[in-house]
Amino acid sequence: MTTVRKVLQRGLVAAAIMVLLILVFYSLAHAQVRIVNIPCGQDIDATINADPRSTASRFVLGAHCPFVASATIVPSDGDEVACEVAPTFVQRGPAFDPTTRCTVAGDASVEKVFSPRGQGGGVATVRFEGIKITGGNFAGQAGTGVGIAAGSMSPSSVTYGVEVGDNDGAGISNCNGTFERIELSNTTQDPRALGFIGSGIKCVNESVIKNSYVHDNQGNGIWCDEECNDTSLGTFLVQDNLVVDNGGAGIRWEKVGGANAGEAIIENNEVRGNSIDAQRGGISVRDAQDAIIRNNSFGGNGREAAIIAADSGSSDRPNLSNIVIVNNTLKGEDIKGCELPNTVVACAGNTPCEREHCRPRLRTSDNAPSRCFGWAHHLNRLFLPLLPRR
Repeated sequence: MTTVRKVLQRGLVAAAIMVLLILVFYSLAHAQVRIVNIPCGQDIDATINADPRSTASRFVLGAHCPFVASATIVPSDGDEVACEVAPTFVQRGPAFDPTTRCTVAGDASVEKVFSPRGQGGGVATVRFEGIKITGGNFAGQAGTGVGIAAGSMSPSSVTYGVEVGDNDGAGISNCNGTFERIELSNTTQDPRALGFIGSGIKCVNESVIKNSYVHDNQGNGIWCDEECNDTSLGTFLVQDNLVVDNGGAGIRWEKVGGANAGEAIIENNEVRGNSIDAQRGGISVRDAQDAIIRNNSFGGNGREAAIIAADSGSSDRPNLSNIVIVNNTLKGEDIKGCELPNTVVACAGNTPCEREHCRPRLRTSDNAPSRCFGWAHHLNRLFLPLLPRR
């Protein structure tokens, strides 16, 4: 009995020590992020920019009052900027449209409302949550006229339940990290930014954009170009978004190819009513490689084109290659690029065109995918063999 009692006592002591250690480590972990409340009327840019850059802080903004930044707000590594009231969401198709209770606006002189940056100008892992960001004066340079200049954000950064809009250039530029349940609208108010950075969100690195509502932007909705460089996230993932009524392409994958270039998966999105004037279609692939476009639905896009995959032929841009387009619901629209060899653009399983004159293409081989062509194509196939050969 004495031996048993000693064993039990030792076990209880060990368990108590373990619980104590867990509590200590838990407290230390949470002590690393201190809470800084920013009530209504307090200078937001002065408060955040003066915070020690070696200390991770969670800045909690007072709700139902607009904060106006007179200088770019520069969160540092480990910082979080959040509203004291959590966002709520309305589901729109696959997306979740956030309603926020905190607003941060840049005044007319501010070119970037937020521009996270680590110590010495390095990379910063940050989190934005439940705020609305407006403003950004476009100065004719990349990275200006934006709500969030994200070029120094790490791939581990998270933007959740945030609204970004009413910006001169892009809502979010040089994006990095994961953007979930965000809304991007009414960006690119300065026409000089069109074709340059004009978009709801523009990336040059692999990032994740999912469950987001991207609509009524003057430029492209979602855009990655300039190699869309590899990151630890492993792919440029555009998933489960509602992308509608954007002036440019709904989703654009452009100028991607090379040793450090990334890959894209564009899937399960609703892409409607985009590019009516720009004529780029719903999803635009231009001089780019290594993308899978699958299980998306379309309708009402410019040129009646769900997807346009094209090569400009320019020697200083990558060749179009390894684009896979499968199992998309076209709703009467076309895919332009399926006529190319399968090593360039491979198409299969896409819902046929719904217009009466559209029929599946006759197969030229067992490996050729069925594609959708108009009546003129089928007349040519019927009558060309009857014409005299030269």
